[in-house]
Amino acid sequence: MKKKSDVKFIIYQSLYIFIICVVAIKGASIDLVEVEERRMKQETIVEVDTLDNIILSKSVFASYVRIDPATQLIVSKEEYEKDPSKYTPVTVSSVGPIYTTNNPDPVTKIDELPDPNIQKPDKDIKINILDYANKLNLTQYTSISVNNPFDAPMEFAGKTIQPKSASSFTLGDESSIMMKVGTSTATIGVKPNQKPQISFSRMTTMNEDTKATTLQRTTCYRITITDDFPGQLNIKFSNGVTVKEVGKLVYDVQMNAFGSVSSFDNFTDGKTSPYSLGFTVTVTDKIAKHVITGQQQFVFGEW
Repeated sequence: MKKKSDVKFIIYQSLYIFIICVVAIKGASIDLVEVEERRMKQETIVEVDTLDNIILSKSVFASYVRIDPATQLIVSKEEYEKDPSKYTPVTVSSVGPIYTTNNPDPVTKIDELPDPNIQKPDKDIKINILDYANKLNLTQYTSISVNNPFDAPMEFAGKTIQPKSASSFTLGDESSIMMKVGTSTATIGVKPNQKPQISFSRMTTMNEDTKATTLQRTTCYRITITDDFPGQLNIKFSNGVTVKEVGKLVYDVQMNAFGSVSSFDNFTDGKTSPYSLGFTVTVTDKIAKHVITGQQQFVFGEW
């Protein structure tokens, strides 16, 4: 039994001496980092170049960076340098070192197409404000509706109008209005509100030979009222007339003063022919408070 143990000891001792001799002559290096790098390279996860840069493979790079295949293309630097013009129509990204051992920041840049949803610069907004302001026609003492076509709130005459909406205003005696969108402003001039005008056109002959009954069945005057904002007007005729509207702010007027010959006699008693009977038209601007009065008369000589 002891003899067998001695034989094993001699064999193991010989192998140990042999290994020691090989190590002494050849040398040995056990580098676990190198082993791990080789394993990762075989699995195509990363590559390490001579400058200690870690380089991602295309498949791994694509998983980290969002690429639009319709507009973007990943090529190696070597492929791109062979024929750069080949890639001119598309956005090209050069695949190089992603991270370095000395600088952990990304060094590869992906060129992106402009996003159409990004809000325009303030310079463009200012141009649009001026164009919009020049189209506004503002007049004092009027009711208006102002639309905000922009994507940001609009300040108009001290009131906020939300994007893509409208708001009503009643202007007073302002000579100008300030409009603001974002940091851009515009000053809009406000015109004075002109007073209404009344014009009379005589439609028949009236003198001492004219009969009152004729004037009461014939159009005697055509009255035309002129104003830029007719919806703000209140028009009133005095008694003794029949009025018919024949157009926008156009009226035909007949005399309607006598219901009988006795009423005519009472009116003319003590007076000298030709006789006259006046009537009044009053035009009021409900916002500007302008009040304009026009007067005319009917002339006749007998019943």
